[in-house]
Amino acid sequence: MNLVAVSSKPTVADYRQVSASIEIQVRNMFFSFPDDIPEFWFHQNPLLTLLLTALSSAFPEGERQFIHSVRLYQSQIKDPVLLKQVRAFIGQEAHHGKEHDGLNTMMLKKGYPVDRIYKRFKKMNRLMQTQFSPAHQLACTVCMEHLTAILADYFIATAPEDLALFNAQVRKIWAWHAIEETEHKAVAFDVYQSLVNRPYFLRLVMLETTLSFVMITTRGTIELLQHSGKQGDLKGVYQGLHYLFGRKGLIRRISRPYLDFFSADFHPWQHDNRNQVNRLKQQYLA
Repeated sequence: MNLVAVSSKPTVADYRQVSASIEIQVRNMFFSFPDDIPEFWFHQNPLLTLLLTALSSAFPEGERQFIHSVRLYQSQIKDPVLLKQVRAFIGQEAHHGKEHDGLNTMMLKKGYPVDRIYKRFKKMNRLMQTQFSPAHQLACTVCMEHLTAILADYFIATAPEDLALFNAQVRKIWAWHAIEETEHKAVAFDVYQSLVNRPYFLRLVMLETTLSFVMITTRGTIELLQHSGKQGDLKGVYQGLHYLFGRKGLIRRISRPYLDFFSADFHPWQHDNRNQVNRLKQQYLA
């Protein structure tokens, strides 16, 4: 039963019931990335491909930090359903790091210095683990999980047709990652709500996290684009920027769900895209 649909004014407790009903499945995938995959495998566009490469390069270390921050609270979780979901969250995130290592290795073979981004995130993880409190680390994970969830939802529900813009040999890893990010999008949030529950602090951390995410991703994308030699391709750069920032661009279309995070009654499952996720599972994971 869709609890959100039957209530005229659903509460956070209603959304938590939806969250508790989600089956989070750990899937052991074995993607391969042959050498004949084109260099610019998203929309045949250097800027967009290298933006996604910068994100992919950040995933292995980023996922490790997500796991670390949730494990700091794992022993305190009393709800058996949430504890089971935390274990599945850890399993999924570990596999995301492993599979994106493969995609990143492909780009490394093509001559892109993705290892610089790896090292940068490893250094940032060490800094967070030594300088941030457990609550701050968990809050950062909650915020990054929201950012990844709304990016995933773009390809799941907002513009699923854009999955066709990926080269067929890399499309499945992004579809699979989007599905699993959606399955566990509320886990860190539910842990935070049950064991920390400092909403104003969480909103401040979202501002901090968003700024950091934009700065680091932009830096990585610019480095990779400069390495490609395509920074002077004005048509390609314009096409990429239009895809991101145009009137119907990705950024504008995810802005509303991003801002929902700052509402007093926010819960990740208020964006209920289970039906669209199930369709994507049938298409890519059946």
